[in-house]
Order: sequence, then structure tokens, then C-alpha cells
Amino acid sequence: MLDAFLHINIAQTLFAAIIIVVTKRPLNITDKLLSTWLIFVMCSFIMKLINIDFQDQFEFDMIGRGAIITLSFPPFLYLYVKYLISGDSKFKAFDLVHFLPFVFISFYVLSLSYYNPKFSALLYPNGNIGLLLILFGIISVSIFTIYAYLTIRLLKQYRKTVDNLYSFHNINVSLKWVWTLVLIFYSYYFLAIVITFFNKLFEIEFKMSNILIPVYTFFIYVISFRGYVQPKLLAQKEETKDNKPTESYQKSGLKKSDADKYAKMITKLMQEEKLWLNPEVNLKEISQHIGIPQHYITQILNEQLNKNLYTFVNEFRANEVIRLFKEEKYKNWSIIAIAFEAGFNSKSSFNTFFKKFTGKTPSEYRKELASG
Repeated sequence: MLDAFLHINIAQTLFAAIIIVVTKRPLNITDKLLSTWLIFVMCSFIMKLINIDFQDQFEFDMIGRGAIITLSFPPFLYLYVKYLISGDSKFKAFDLVHFLPFVFISFYVLSLSYYNPKFSALLYPNGNIGLLLILFGIISVSIFTIYAYLTIRLLKQYRKTVDNLYSFHNINVSLKWVWTLVLIFYSYYFLAIVITFFNKLFEIEFKMSNILIPVYTFFIYVISFRGYVQPKLLAQKEETKDNKPTESYQKSGLKKSDADKYAKMITKLMQEEKLWLNPEVNLKEISQHIGIPQHYITQILNEQLNKNLYTFVNEFRANEVIRLFKEEKYKNWSIIAIAFEAGFNSKSSFNTFFKKFTGKTPSEYRKELASG
């Protein structure tokens, strides 16, 4: 049964990597990282399948069959999230540093096992867990823990800045699918660590592969599909990444007189040209439309109007919904149809924002207008 899953996983990773590289255009850095990662995942499954390993006495993926390769997975996931969020178009050579622990451990273990025919005896001296195996375990757990923290921190930072870049929420912009996969990925491995620990401590014979391999089949499918359809996000300026925008804005070079003038221009643009009717209008489009740099627009909205782009644009949409509620022409329209007419593209986002903006749900507000 597990052999079947291994064959499926090998075929699936290879197919997904080829499809991404051959058919996706434009091919971004994130696509190249994902396809390379999938090839590494495929190699780990091939090693399991043909039983190439450094010792045959235990199953734990991180040091057992294909185990060393899995040490590259946390850096791959971290860099994928990093470049997806930043919108950078070029890979920075310095980021290869993240793979040094994986490379060092790989060469060390390979050389040690090659020159020592009794390598398994180093791992299990006298049938007990050896110091070398404990050291590998500590390094592996440390790598996964550190990169779990770094990846989740990146996603949290992005969550704070995304509303300065987009006027809408969807799964590709909010990166909810990335959040889900990151949590599944690290839960998967930390569960493996816990189960392996109890297996060794209490000498329980529980087959880790019965859980890990099938879960990986699902994981590969989701990340391959979602990674393929994920568009490139807007590039973020340093100002929008800072958790304290006022401090970074002091160095932006924007004069107070220009800020006041630009604020009026942005408001006038939205009122006259109604860019908010476009459900997917974003910072880049507004910047191109008005000829003001993106980071200036963000600064002006944050400092002059005390709003982010999401709030600024959706207030126009909410006011339009209120106006349409009052129009006889839209009397028989459903609330969600009116919301879409006003530029919203999500029922949940509309309901949440409208209640925050007016203090009432859309249906409550409409009923009050009708009764008044």
C-alpha cells in the first residue's frame, strides 16, 4: 500500500514540477523555487522506494530514508513565502546561505557512511541510540523550529501590510492557503518528532509511514495546484514592511505641502473616476492612474487620512451601497447583487466591512431605510 503512495508521490511531484516550468507564464522566482522544491521532494521519495538509506533500524523521516533531503524543505518553504510576499523578481544569491546546514550535514553523513562500513554502529552503539544520532536529531529539530518561526513571522508581517496594497480580499491575496499549508507542514513534522520520541522511549512499534506518506500525497497536490494558480503579488516597498510607518516615512522625502496636494488628488480621482467600481483595484493601478509613487500613496493614506488602502476604497463602495439601497431601481435587487454592483467581490468581506463602517448589518440598514 505504501509503495503505491510512493509511486503516486514520485509521479505527482515530477509532473507538477514539469508543468510549472513548461506551461506557467510568466515564470516567477516563486515558481522556480516551488518546482525545485518538488524535485527535492521527489528525490526523497525515490530514496525511500529503492531503500537507499544510512541505516535500516528506524523509520523517522528526518534521519531515516530520504531524511537528509527533508532538511532542505524548511528553507525552501521559507524562501517561497519570502519571495511570494516581497514580489521580488530576482533571486538573491545570499539566500543560498539558508541551505548550508543541509549541504554540510549531507556531505558529512555521506562521507562518514562511505568511509565507515559500520556506520549503523555509530548511530546505534550496543543497540542504543548513539550520540551522533542524538546530534542529528537536535540539529533537525532546530532547523524545523527556526524556520517555522521565520516563516510564520513573515506571514504575520504580510497580514499587517496587505491592506495597504489591495482593496479586496481573496485566497491569493490573503494567502490563506499558504497559512494552511505552513501549519499542516510543520504540524506534520512535529507530530512525527513526538511519535518517534514515544516510539523510542516506550519501545512502541508504530509505523510512521502509515501516516506520513498519505498525508504527503495530499500536501503535494495542494501546494502544486495552489502554487500554479497563485499570481505574483505586488512588490512591497520598504516603507510598507515597517511595523512603524511614521518612522520610515520621515525619510521618504515627501513634503507636507505635496502630501496635502496629493491627498486631494487621490480623493478627487476616486470621486470622479470611481476606480472603486473595479473589484480588484490595487495600489499599483491607482499609482499608475494618478502618477504618484506607490509608497507616497500609502504614506498619504496612513498619515493624512489615517486609513489604509483597503479601508479608503471600501468606504466609497459602502457609501455606494447605501445610495443604491435608496434607489427605487434597486428595490428588488438582493443585497449581495447591490454589493457587487458597488465594487465588492466577496460576500463575507462586504458584510464584515459594512457592519464595521455603519455599525449595522446590510439587512438591518436596509430595513431601517425601508421603514423610515
